[in-house]
Amino acid sequence: MTKKRAGGELMAETLAGLGVTEIFALHGSHLDPLFIACADYGIRLTDTRHEAAAGHAADGYARSSNGKLGVCATTAGPGFTNTLTAITNAYLDKIPVLFISGAAPMRDDEANTLQGGFDALAMARPVTKWAYRVTDVDRIAEFTRRAAEIALSGPPGPVFLEIPIDVIFMPTDQAVSPPPKKVAPPAPSQETVDELIAVLRRSERPVIIAGGGAVLTDAGARLKAFAELTGIPVVASQKALGVLPDDHAFYGGAAGVLAAAAHAGSGPDAVLLLGARMGMFLGGAMGAIIPADAFVAQVEVDPQEIGRVRLSDLPIVADCGAMLDALLACAPNHSWTKRGDWAAQLRTLREAPHAAFAQVPPQSRPGVIHPYHAVKAVLEALPPEVTLVADGGEAGNWVGDQARSMGAGQFLRCGYLGCLGVSSGFAMGAARAHPGRPVVCFAGDGGAGFNIQEFDTMARHKLPVLTIVLNNSEWGMSRNAQALLYGKNHEAIVTLADVAYDTVAQGFNVRGKRIDTYEDLGPAVTEALNSGLPTCLNVIVDAGVPHPRTRMMVGDVSGGDGIPIPYYANIPIEKAKA
Repeated sequence: MTKKRAGGELMAETLAGLGVTEIFALHGSHLDPLFIACADYGIRLTDTRHEAAAGHAADGYARSSNGKLGVCATTAGPGFTNTLTAITNAYLDKIPVLFISGAAPMRDDEANTLQGGFDALAMARPVTKWAYRVTDVDRIAEFTRRAAEIALSGPPGPVFLEIPIDVIFMPTDQAVSPPPKKVAPPAPSQETVDELIAVLRRSERPVIIAGGGAVLTDAGARLKAFAELTGIPVVASQKALGVLPDDHAFYGGAAGVLAAAAHAGSGPDAVLLLGARMGMFLGGAMGAIIPADAFVAQVEVDPQEIGRVRLSDLPIVADCGAMLDALLACAPNHSWTKRGDWAAQLRTLREAPHAAFAQVPPQSRPGVIHPYHAVKAVLEALPPEVTLVADGGEAGNWVGDQARSMGAGQFLRCGYLGCLGVSSGFAMGAARAHPGRPVVCFAGDGGAGFNIQEFDTMARHKLPVLTIVLNNSEWGMSRNAQALLYGKNHEAIVTLADVAYDTVAQGFNVRGKRIDTYEDLGPAVTEALNSGLPTCLNVIVDAGVPHPRTRMMVGDVSGGDGIPIPYYANIPIEKAKA
């Protein structure tokens, strides 16, 4: 019979058996038996200063590792509620993360006890694939394993386990059984494969849009082989940037390049959505990126995503890796038209965003750097092997326009939740996913303020994260949107102070430096990376330069097509009259 040990140790052994080696956490005594046992099972704990950052770090770890299970463990009460934003972020982006939370003793239900009296499961269920409260210590291993399987199978996503303190401390002699065999992912039928190959062969300008489904199934090598075999260029949605090497002849970069191709009169006539969801990152329903008359084949493991926003001409419910396996088995049996010119056109159009700013002076005025050139100087100073992280808002857009592929899962960006402040957590998760690989984290001064205390985490754990704060002393996207809608003399709560973020970082034992001269930026980046230590560069950029995408996101403010509302389609005039 197995020696009795606390339920928390049983959970640690179960997680280790599932291949978990990293847990992101913030201490609370409710989970002490788990925390104390982790070292015995080869699990490293990275403790943050706020639970939201722990959740974002687990999320970033899963993204950067191309689909490994991220794990976040926090205490009861506010420990759980502080992770809700991170849970929601992972849910909307379909990232496999196991969130574990403590809870008050079951015996004290309805007793007005510490950190009890609310229904955590009811709060978690709308933003998780599965949420469960473990009430029997002997079933901890069973439900931990089940949670991991649900997070990783089918459409990935977050799961939540609540374990009351009187369960996780309870002794048990339950043993951990060997993990079950993995269930084979769904694969396409041969008939569907043949139809898709026929469509791609007869098309003049076919393109593959790779999404998170391609990255989280670690299908990059297979996608590269298929592109080389068929000559079909690949572009990437936001979660798949870097799925092919940046200099590859058939890699067109971000999917937005298709809008430029359509504007030039040569948009794609056939689109293979490979784990890429329709929605805001692919132009929504406006057809700017995917033309309305293009044939659309959609490969998606989640049936609910098929036909969202627009109907698919060939819907395929399948795992992206399984789909590519099937295509690679059949494609060599056919001849393929050479499409090097089409691929080269997309690669040329990638440079379009640079044209507007390439000739602008890097220094807007003494003490203020142009944001385009600030980002450009940082990126040009980076070595090939680095992970990039970009927060939301205009800061993320300046980076997104210029970033080049560092590899699949090595460029992490704000997603569907539009959640500012994710970057520090993402950066810490990426640093744990690839030990020794430097991480460069961009954030505006607004986004940097959400989790500024995580400089302490980076310092304590010696995480090689270089944080670039693009400091323009304002909420840039919000201020520019207000100016478009109401005029420059009408604004509200969009200004910030010129904060010395470099000094703040130094207070947390992180190297810090203020940069307000363009020529100093590249050398400062090189010095920071050579140090191998966490560093913050407080880069002063020009608030008077709005990013062009902000105008696009705000849309038509004339009112000609309805009531203008920022970031969404305008309200039609007919509805406004009703």
